[in-house]
Amino acid sequence: MLRKYPRTHHLESSRLQPGDEDMHSVAFTQIRNRYLVVEEKLDGANAAISFTPDGTLRLQSRGHYLTGGPRERQFGPFKAWAAIIQHALFDRIGSRYIVYGEWMYAKHTVFYDALPHYFCEFDILDTASGDFLSTARRADLLAGLPISSVPVLHTGPIASLSALLSFVGPSTCRTAGWRDALTHAAQGSATVVGETDMNEDMEGLYIKVEENGVVAERYKWVRPTFLTAVLDSGSHWADRPIVPNQLANPAVMYGGV
Repeated sequence: MLRKYPRTHHLESSRLQPGDEDMHSVAFTQIRNRYLVVEEKLDGANAAISFTPDGTLRLQSRGHYLTGGPRERQFGPFKAWAAIIQHALFDRIGSRYIVYGEWMYAKHTVFYDALPHYFCEFDILDTASGDFLSTARRADLLAGLPISSVPVLHTGPIASLSALLSFVGPSTCRTAGWRDALTHAAQGSATVVGETDMNEDMEGLYIKVEENGVVAERYKWVRPTFLTAVLDSGSHWADRPIVPNQLANPAVMYGGV
């Protein structure tokens, strides 16, 4: 059975995105001074890796398994990489766990030129208990495997919304020269540049409340100007030619496997 990643409520002052109209915002007081894990929210495609009991690899994106077709062009490198690591990963997670991550190969609205990997893991579901593992338990489970996780900006209690939002700044997955890298990747296309958020700051934050070794609650905060850039682009990323984001170290995709 396919397990979709849960939808996430916005935190107060976050800009609601298309499709989130039925997801109410939550006041910061809900998470004040609780144990938080604050991650950089990356602009990619939600994806996941799992296995059947007999070890058959299953790859998914949002609400469907990846079975082929022209709409899956951006997932070609995902399929190739997952096939290489599948035996080592199955030995670790079996059919019990589902590894969720952001697939970052194709540029959406934010362009990155220094990603740690094209698959940035951000959550693991224990299908036996129905719980999502805490950040520490995820790290223990995946230790030694060639899998990178999303950037963590802070762990621990936070007393105010302003303190939380102080972590919003330049993306940890871009260099100071990302605009030049975009121009080069776009091969001079003004359209590609026009479909890109040129703001220096990251898309937003992903916030987890972690208690007793599991994720108890999850929220997101999206920068208002990010949504403006999405709307101003005039098109959906899936309908555009693929412009690959760039890795900090291209060898990481197949190094160690």
